[in-house]
Amino acid sequence: MTELYEFHFLNDQLFNLGSVNSVAELQGMLCGRLCAGERLEAAQWNTLALEFMDLEHLALEDEQSALLALILERTQALLDDQQLGFTPLLPADETSLDNRARELGAWCEGFLHGLGQAIGQSGLSADTGLSDDVKDSLRDLAHISQAEAISEGDSETEQDEVYWVELVEYVKVAVLNIYNDIVLAKAAKAPPVDEDPNTLH
Repeated sequence: MTELYEFHFLNDQLFNLGSVNSVAELQGMLCGRLCAGERLEAAQWNTLALEFMDLEHLALEDEQSALLALILERTQALLDDQQLGFTPLLPADETSLDNRARELGAWCEGFLHGLGQAIGQSGLSADTGLSDDVKDSLRDLAHISQAEAISEGDSETEQDEVYWVELVEYVKVAVLNIYNDIVLAKAAKAPPVDEDPNTLH
């Protein structure tokens, strides 16, 4: 199903369901929760996704559940990819730059929403539990979430495209840094799974 993991296909499927959010914003929300250290089972993810899309009333059919499972599995795999294969789920390059910019802004907004919801459950606090680098990245992502356009005027220039590539790369690196900072820090604080907490040393 890897070939189905594509913005326009997934976005059309979600809007056909009646989603109030694009797939970019939905994946951003998912990444935010995963970056807070959550490990979501399919049933949990389905509930979160339907609530986020304002579709709590919907009884998912098998095909719809499979699409949500694809988003969850591929996103988790890409965040964990040692080859740094992660990238936000955004429109293809042939889409207008303004539309791509709006979807990137929506992605960042979803990310901040998901992280904000889940961060308390990670044992961290927004004030004291995050490194300065993570705080800086979150501020930058908040600015990008307000983006509506990159190009000035009606025409898109080569320089606009260069700026777009750099902006997406920045978001990618920022998210991976946040993921590693929070998730690895959480893992380091956890006791070894084979260690008996009652054992005296």
